[in-house]
Amino acid sequence: MYKEYPTFTADETLEYGRKSRFDDPYLSVEEVLEKHERMIAEYAERYLGGPIPPENKYKEVGSGESIDDRPEMLRLLKAIESRSIRAIIVVDVQRLSRGDLEDAGRLIKLLRYTNTYVITPGKIYDLRDEYDRDAFERELKRGNEYLEYFKKISLRGKLDSVREGNYIGSTAPFGFRRITKQNGKKICHTLEERKDQADVVRLVFEWYCNGDIGVTAICRRLEKMKVKTPGGKDVWRPPMIFSMLENVHYIGCVRWDWRKTIKIIKDQEIKKLRPKAKINEYLIFNGKHDGIISEELFNRAKEIRGQRHHSKTDTTLKNPLSGILVCKKCGSKIGYNTYVNQGVEYARPKLRCNNQVHCQSGSASFDEVMERICESLKSIVEDYEIRVETKQDDSAKLHANIIAGLEKKLHDLEVTEKLQWEAKQHPDPEERMPSHIFKELNGKLLKEKEEINKALCDAKDSMPEQIDYKERIIKFTEAIDILQNPGISASIKNRHLKDIIEKIEYDRPPTVRLTRENKHLYGHDKIPKKEMFHSEPYELSIIIK
Repeated sequence: MYKEYPTFTADETLEYGRKSRFDDPYLSVEEVLEKHERMIAEYAERYLGGPIPPENKYKEVGSGESIDDRPEMLRLLKAIESRSIRAIIVVDVQRLSRGDLEDAGRLIKLLRYTNTYVITPGKIYDLRDEYDRDAFERELKRGNEYLEYFKKISLRGKLDSVREGNYIGSTAPFGFRRITKQNGKKICHTLEERKDQADVVRLVFEWYCNGDIGVTAICRRLEKMKVKTPGGKDVWRPPMIFSMLENVHYIGCVRWDWRKTIKIIKDQEIKKLRPKAKINEYLIFNGKHDGIISEELFNRAKEIRGQRHHSKTDTTLKNPLSGILVCKKCGSKIGYNTYVNQGVEYARPKLRCNNQVHCQSGSASFDEVMERICESLKSIVEDYEIRVETKQDDSAKLHANIIAGLEKKLHDLEVTEKLQWEAKQHPDPEERMPSHIFKELNGKLLKEKEEINKALCDAKDSMPEQIDYKERIIKFTEAIDILQNPGISASIKNRHLKDIIEKIEYDRPPTVRLTRENKHLYGHDKIPKKEMFHSEPYELSIIIK
């Protein structure tokens, strides 16, 4: 049966573009998106009354497998919540998703319940219609089946390529540049030494193996030499050096399954991890490139690391603020430092920025910070209690009243419009409203209706979240009681804090060593014989969820 679809305008349509594995592999992302944009522009000129506005175009530069891996898709799905958006236009349905059934169901649900149509040059889909919904779902499933098949074939081809000694990574390891070579009719990728970086690699191995220098000290030396990291930054970290010391590409080899992606279930959600493979869990093949260090030096580094490495015997969480407390200056996590010698604690734990060597942020007593956080949470609870008692939690209610008022005005205007039409079409010519008066009155009414409709859409789009302050009081009070209970583990305290707090920003100026020259700047008259330091108070900014 023929189904008639509504007409759309370019202003109420969003355009989405993404390069797919179906596209020509020799075309860049930009070339593919430009080609698709031309196709959509032709359709828009013919059927949508003009080009899609630039602010309505969403172009995915990267391409992840799932919706959550595509930032532009997430922005688009947020945009369709607006009542002013009625459709999405794409070159084909599978551009929107080639993920699993969960992704497909999520996409269909969002499009269906926002009443958003999907336009392709060949067909328009109305997800409220069961036949269109079924056709749309079959297209998404077909895309997912092809994706899984392509991944299996591609993985097999990549392994064969690595066996032949080719380098299949997209970014060359530090010390190399990625190059292409012609092997008969085939074009393969391999590595070539990059002199400036290769000398740094040789120096690192020399320091570590023959200079008896640790990785932290190596980081500080490289920073003093103004050597950029593999990512082009100025700050070197120990994991970067360890990664360099165990990289078999430096001895002319290539590896497979070194950092494969695995999926785990945590808190009822799928998490992606890329752990380093253990020895004998990954494959090593002879590469087509030349190494930049000797195999003897590489094995020596491995041997030294085995002697220096000490595995942690106790990995239980000891810091209730883990993952919550961050440095305001540099954004790094604040670490929990204990001071124990032969099982005896000789100083109370302290909190210190993990990047303190660079940002120079001052440290603070852990117990003092925890007490300060508890006091801040108590103040927040008191504020919530005042809001409940004085009924100040009315922002959502006031907003709802505004929406209700606009809806009433709109209803009144519709009633008036009906009366105007009835007056214009009155059966008695003497009682009938003259056409020129009707045109003037109806024109004003339609303009007012348009303004109220726009105001109503804006009001609904900006509707604040309804906050249940009574529930928050219960959760915060429970968290405070748990934090103040020394018998409860740090992991439980951490879980309760993460349930109510997004993050806590910590800020403290660096500790200053007092001297005769600067003592007056910090309010000190004289300097004792032993060393003395001055610390400014720290600040905490708690960001609630």
